[in-house]
Amino acid sequence: MDNYSRYLTNLSFMKLKNILPLFAVLLLISCSEKTTYEKFIKLPEDHRWQKSEPKIFEFTIDDDTKVYDVTFEFSHIADYQFASVPIKIDVKNPADEEEFHLIDFNIKDSNGKPLADCGGDICDMSMKVIEKTKLIKGTYKIKVGHNFKGNYLPNVIGVGIKVTEAK
Repeated sequence: MDNYSRYLTNLSFMKLKNILPLFAVLLLISCSEKTTYEKFIKLPEDHRWQKSEPKIFEFTIDDDTKVYDVTFEFSHIADYQFASVPIKIDVKNPADEEEFHLIDFNIKDSNGKPLADCGGDICDMSMKVIEKTKLIKGTYKIKVGHNFKGNYLPNVIGVGIKVTEAK
């Protein structure tokens, strides 16, 4: 192969090398979900979620032509001692209508294997509580609490709510 041919081959490779990262970024952007609202509330250092302290989340929907998913997010300390956690979620829409969700939030599968994505001592989990639903315009208020038998739920790092446009 002569020098000119090698030059053209190298030039083509360099162009391809520059285009591939751009293509990867565009692919990620087009496949990612569009987040309308996301908030995570970290609990105090004792990691005790008091029953008397439900967490409140407020968000506004501006576009009522789209459908949305509402996801509950839960972070706990690794090696969680419970297989599931009783969670209650109250959703109040702009028309003051309330919707109640009682969830047996599974921390472990039927074999006792953790279901969370853990990094070191911190495990993150999520669950869609509302899926592919049209939400009316206005401000929503979500109250998240637990029905654990004690006064507090131990080893909880924090809880959150995420609202995304459904696919």
